[in-house]
This record gives sequence, structure tokens and C-alpha cells, in this order.
Amino acid sequence: MNQVEPYHYVRWRWRRKHDPIKLVERFKGDFDVTLPVLRRKGDKLDVSLFIGHRREILVKADTLSAFLSAWRAVLFQKVWAPFTRRDMELREIILSLYPFNRPTPFPWSFSPKEPPFIVEEIE
Repeated sequence: MNQVEPYHYVRWRWRRKHDPIKLVERFKGDFDVTLPVLRRKGDKLDVSLFIGHRREILVKADTLSAFLSAWRAVLFQKVWAPFTRRDMELREIILSLYPFNRPTPFPWSFSPKEPPFIVEEIE
């Protein structure tokens, strides 16, 4: 049996950060949105560049979800399934808001390709 991995893809924004409250306004009504939450707290020794920007909103379509923060979007599925029309709409919006596939503009950064996915047939 061929096991298909759930979709998981990370996108980035450079220079200007997104405001989580404005992101909530952008997605509410069309998608299920969870208000900004702090997913990970740092400790005294944490030296992350993004320590002050860890608030994320969770946006859900049908099978596709995304954690959105000021600089990064993580698109994911918990269980593999073909993308629905709403999933494709969410994906397209997020890819336009977070246009880069690596965290920095430097060319030596790792930049994985988007994983393959299937779109549900519409009758």
C-alpha cells in the first residue's frame, strides 16, 4: 500500500511583518479562524530573532489549515486528502501574503519545493 504524506509547506515574508489582528480580519467569514495565540514561549536563554513575533493565528479550510505569524506561514494537513475548492482558495491567499519559500533573501538559504498535492474533482 502506498502511504501518502499529509501536505506540509512553510512560506515566508521579508522586510514587513503582518499584523495578526489584520490577518484575523482578512480570513474571518470565509474560513475558521482562531485568535492570535502564543504557541511557544521562550525562556531566559532563548536568542531567537523572532522571539517577539511568536503570536500565531490558526486558519482552517476543509482539509488544509495554516498557522500564520508576522513573518511565517505553515500550511498543513493533519491527514492526507485531496484539496477542496476552499483549500485551494486558502492556499492561494497565503502564497500571495507570504511570497517566499525561504526565511531570508540570501541565496544560500535552504528553499524546499512545494510538495505535490491533488485537487478534488468538481462535478
